[in-house]
Amino acid sequence: MPGIHPDSVAVLGVPINNVSMDEAVSIIEEKIDQGGFHQIATANADFLMNAINDQELQDILCSCSLVVPDGMPILWSARLMGTPLKERVSGIDLVPRLAELSARRGFRIYLLGASEKSSARAAELLQQQYPGLQIVGRYSPPLRPLEQMNHEEILHRIELARPDILLVAFGNPKQEKWLSMHRDRLRVPVSIGIGGSLDMIAGKLARAPRWMQDSGLEWLFRACQEPRRLVGRYVSDAITLGRYLPWQVAATASQPRNSGPSQILTTRVGNTEVISIQGNLTGELLAEFEDRTEIACLEGRHIVLNMAESAYFGPQSLGALIKLMTAMHQLRLQLWLAGMRPHLVRLLKSARLECYFRTTSTVGDALYRIERASENTLVTMPTLQTVRRRTSRPIQVRVERMQEICQRIAAVNEAPEFDFGGGFAESNAYGFKATAR
Repeated sequence: MPGIHPDSVAVLGVPINNVSMDEAVSIIEEKIDQGGFHQIATANADFLMNAINDQELQDILCSCSLVVPDGMPILWSARLMGTPLKERVSGIDLVPRLAELSARRGFRIYLLGASEKSSARAAELLQQQYPGLQIVGRYSPPLRPLEQMNHEEILHRIELARPDILLVAFGNPKQEKWLSMHRDRLRVPVSIGIGGSLDMIAGKLARAPRWMQDSGLEWLFRACQEPRRLVGRYVSDAITLGRYLPWQVAATASQPRNSGPSQILTTRVGNTEVISIQGNLTGELLAEFEDRTEIACLEGRHIVLNMAESAYFGPQSLGALIKLMTAMHQLRLQLWLAGMRPHLVRLLKSARLECYFRTTSTVGDALYRIERASENTLVTMPTLQTVRRRTSRPIQVRVERMQEICQRIAAVNEAPEFDFGGGFAESNAYGFKATAR
């Protein structure tokens, strides 16, 4: 299923995949073999803080094929919520592992960003360390805001090089937004934002001693190297994390837990799968939930989650919901959360996800909205010569508007009237009155 990974933990609205370094490299290798376009993020605390204030960035991170935990605060946050992650997977460690993989498998790498000096030195050192590594291109574009970059030139250079892995060193959120902006034009199987990794590989910045890395103090070593750039950022991140994270930790811990058996019940209504979650969505039940939703997506069905009898949702449950929502959006299918209990509403708000999902009070209302959305599809008409403003593009008119036009034409010609869109009320299949206008 597009965009779904079986194990991710939601931390302040961002799904962090629970993978080791070896697993991350294996997944990337698999994505390259699959082809297509896969965006991968190496998320640290700064990513989370930026995503809190930037809905676009949050949406991008939620749509990534893989988000690895590059930062000890993310591991600490997950542990506080009772879902520890396996290990830190930093960009600076991931790049050499991908160089080794590429030298062994014959994958082609392109370096985009960083200074020309850092890019050239990093490429030289990587090729010395991993004989046979193909770095098929490098480009350090001028430092400009995202909107003013020379996008066409960059895309043309990448297209000519035909890489399998694109490493983008623009820094967050610029690198994530640049990749998302051009995802439909980049013919690169795997694209990864790597921040300042090339500067560190090139030796422009020193790496912290191993004991500081293992103890989670690398941030302190880096702050001492670049105090003007990093001290203020780290302080801001710590304040923001301290402001928002306790709310999610408390909302997660205070949920009721079902002491009896938990289960999932499914009912099909037309082209929609209604999935009722009774009890705790954890462990084996979460795996069953992911299997059932994957089948529904593959069969092209909308999904309504009946959460009226749901109890505990952990960070892994939220991670699964985020990836399900992203996959269904890519497939142009609808996902609705219905009948949410107060503790689940609080959980979504605390996790900064209240705007990410469609929610409604009843299953019947969700089914009605899905039906209405299907009826309100756009009708494409050929361009009319009588339209003042000529255009080579088709005109799109809603069905209701077409009905109104037909009624007016019929009235002018004194033809019998056809009531396409007049008001009527009827009891629909979901047990309530619906009035069409």
